[in-house]
Amino acid sequence: MMKVVPLVFLLFLTGQVHGGIFKRSADDMSDEEALNHLLGQIDADRIGDFIKNMTLHPRNTQSDWMGEKEKTLKEIFKNFGMEVVTKKYKVLQCFPQAEDPSLTEVLAQDGVTVVETYREDGDDEQKILPAFNAWSKSGTVTGEPVYVNYGRKEDFDFLTKTKNMDLTGKIGIARYGKIYRGDKAKFAKQNGLVGLIMYMDAADYSPEGVKSFPEGPGLPASGIQRGTLKAGLGDPSTYLYPSTKYAYHDSEEEYEARLPGIIVMPINFNNALPLLGNLTGEEVEGDWQGAGSDDVPVYRYGPGFREDSEGKKLKITVNLDYKIVEIENIFGVMKGQQEPDRWIMIGNHRDTWVHGAVDATTGLATLNEIGHGLSELRERGWRPRRTIVLASWGAEEQGIIGSTEFVEDYMTLLQEKMVAYINVDVAASDRDNFTPAATPNFRPLLERATKHASSSYHAGNFSTLYEQWQHTSKSMTPKIKDLGSGSDYAAFINMAGVSCIDLTITGPYYTYHTEYDNFEYLSEHADPGMKATKAVTEVAARIIFELSTEKLVPLNATSYSTYVSHKISTSELERDLTEEGIEYDILKKSLAKFVENAKEYEARRPKLLDDKSRKQMDMRRFNDQMLQMERSFIYPPGLPNRPQNRHILIAPSILNSYSGSVFPGLFDSIAIAKEKKDDPESDKYWNEVKKQLTIAAWVTKAAARALSSDVFPA
Repeated sequence: MMKVVPLVFLLFLTGQVHGGIFKRSADDMSDEEALNHLLGQIDADRIGDFIKNMTLHPRNTQSDWMGEKEKTLKEIFKNFGMEVVTKKYKVLQCFPQAEDPSLTEVLAQDGVTVVETYREDGDDEQKILPAFNAWSKSGTVTGEPVYVNYGRKEDFDFLTKTKNMDLTGKIGIARYGKIYRGDKAKFAKQNGLVGLIMYMDAADYSPEGVKSFPEGPGLPASGIQRGTLKAGLGDPSTYLYPSTKYAYHDSEEEYEARLPGIIVMPINFNNALPLLGNLTGEEVEGDWQGAGSDDVPVYRYGPGFREDSEGKKLKITVNLDYKIVEIENIFGVMKGQQEPDRWIMIGNHRDTWVHGAVDATTGLATLNEIGHGLSELRERGWRPRRTIVLASWGAEEQGIIGSTEFVEDYMTLLQEKMVAYINVDVAASDRDNFTPAATPNFRPLLERATKHASSSYHAGNFSTLYEQWQHTSKSMTPKIKDLGSGSDYAAFINMAGVSCIDLTITGPYYTYHTEYDNFEYLSEHADPGMKATKAVTEVAARIIFELSTEKLVPLNATSYSTYVSHKISTSELERDLTEEGIEYDILKKSLAKFVENAKEYEARRPKLLDDKSRKQMDMRRFNDQMLQMERSFIYPPGLPNRPQNRHILIAPSILNSYSGSVFPGLFDSIAIAKEKKDDPESDKYWNEVKKQLTIAAWVTKAAARALSSDVFPA
């Protein structure tokens, strides 16, 4: 049977499936009835039971329990009546060495260990790995400690420029929060540090007035956040091509240039406090002060320990094994009747750092609920117009590996057939703040979906999620964030140019990537009654349903063009360029044409639906124009020094990979040129600005042309 699956999958991918592209079936219910039935199947109790069962044991990629849950998931998809397809890849991963554990030590003047501040052995019975930061450099470093606050660029600039510190050879102590942990490591290395310790300060993870788990949602002082440090997507040893079974893997010497290149160790707050309390130097100012303790009432910058301290140096030893392991992506496929070669995909990663009730089992529960509802519809004779795919990704936590390898593997087919990708990683880490991120063409569909979804607000003040969203956004037009690179949507938008949306209800998530993110935390504090997870599932279900059934794909070009135009017109771009004598009009004209063509495109939508004489192929062309509009923003060489980030409009910020920015190549190049204004070769930086402006104008014009009905549009 396993030998047949790949053949079926290939036939599916090429659209060679039974029934023909435009064959209609005699459905037993209307689409409206089907949608209502699908939404009515979503059950909070079943969500809770599913999450509880899936989080009994950790699911890291080496865990025996992962293999067990993979078998369970395949059986679940099969029971939904779906075609089960798997794609395996052999990828580079890293894990703590069992025989030679990592630790942090405080050394006396003579090098003797005074305090062994950290050594976590994990839990063999539960298969909990010792806490580590994936892709840290292995080895041992010794140096003077220095407190670097959150490890942001501005924090390092403050130390080096305002405080005139030379950080070369130092070991940083940084608290988690504000930005992606990998960027903290990047900035530390750029500033000459040889090592970095990261901890979760109680000021951020168990603030005043918040009780620690299990009494409250706050993180106990023993909690340690795990997490990856790697920049970029996918397997670093098969950069820009998939890790198939026959793939060549770069040597360590080749791939290490893509890794942080600095020794990094996570520790808990209990172990961080003695280090902070013994630092020398000035007392910190403003928001650099953390929670501290009775023994450590104030923090100091350092560098170095106090003169009267027994400890004089800090030593970090990190021992990680790098090895090739097999991972698996699992798909449940429900083929479309009229357009089986157009795909709607919803995905979630199943691997976790420990138990991962919030991250990412809430999202996996969303997939389970939608699959259950679709199976009910299937039994009643209903089929979608387009193919629906439920995707369970492997190895997300160490750098979005499973989904990236798949996108690289199927790039050509995805760019031809993929309509949209819906991501549900953390469905709910709290009840109040609906914080979606999406390509701008999703807004009307998302607003419509939330207007029909139940509210999860803790005070119960709102009748719909949309009202709740408006309230927490403090706007009648609620906020949609730009996509960054923090989850499995990243390769789809950044590399393939597929329209994406990431759905989540958030709030204080104090146990993130720790051993305390378990079912008790979720059910007692983060999402009691699973109301938030249910609300996100309702939104996801409606979005999938409309995308897979509407004759005209319900993504909106005008929403896209006006958003981009507004972001640019309200920025300081025109002023910055004009001051340097750079012609801004080339982008201004492209944006105007994009707005104009988008309006004309959307004006054709009701006419196509109203004109009964219109052929299916007219609608097909209209839909393909929407797909090509998104693809038009793909520039194959990618952003400067970031070849994986090929979407010129939407990409991660260089200051924080979790967040996105608009035309990052252009705005980043301007920021760099300003920073280098006193450089003797400052002209070359402004020449890069001119190049990025040209590329931005060109891809925007290409997007406008994709929406035009002319043969060779202007």
